[in-house]
This record gives sequence, C-alpha cells and structure tokens, in this order.
Amino acid sequence: MKTNSEYMLREIAGEAVLIPTGSASQQLNGMIRLTDTAAFIWKQVDTAVDLEEIVARVRDEFDVDEEIARRDIYGFLHELYIRDIVQDIPEMDQGADNL
Repeated sequence: MKTNSEYMLREIAGEAVLIPTGSASQQLNGMIRLTDTAAFIWKQVDTAVDLEEIVARVRDEFDVDEEIARRDIYGFLHELYIRDIVQDIPEMDQGADNL
C-alpha cells in the first residue's frame, strides 16, 4: 500500500488537507479537507502491511468498534483508491465485492 506521492498532507489553519501537486493538480483543482481520523488513516497507508493493520491502529488510537472502524476505513480508502489518491492496496485490487 502507498499514498500517491502527488498528494501532500498539510495542516492549514489547524485543519488537515490533502493538496494535489504535479499532474494530480490537473485532475483535482482544490484541496481535500480531512477529519482527524481521516488524516490518521492517511498517515498509516505507507507503513501498514494491509488494511487490517490500519484497522488495528485506528482502534488503538480511537475508541471505536471494530466493525465500524473496518467499514469506515475500507469506505474511505476505497474512495481514495478509485481516484488514484492511494495505490497498491491488494484488498481493493481484488474488487470492492470482497470488502
């Protein structure tokens, strides 16, 4: 798993945002504002082995039910994946029906 290197996570006025650079800025004109949880998930993508590891890390960081965490993480990353903002997620490559 990895984040698309053309998207930079920055904090602006106390809020986490993803900013497209390079060719990504041609596809997305603007920024993506992230919640604290979404920013935390983004930071895990490049170091986690798989989505289940991200689920475990989120559960360690936040007080959240496992099934809710899994559903929300998979949903969030699926949206980023289909837009090529995150890449190389085997669970996504196998198709959304497997999530």
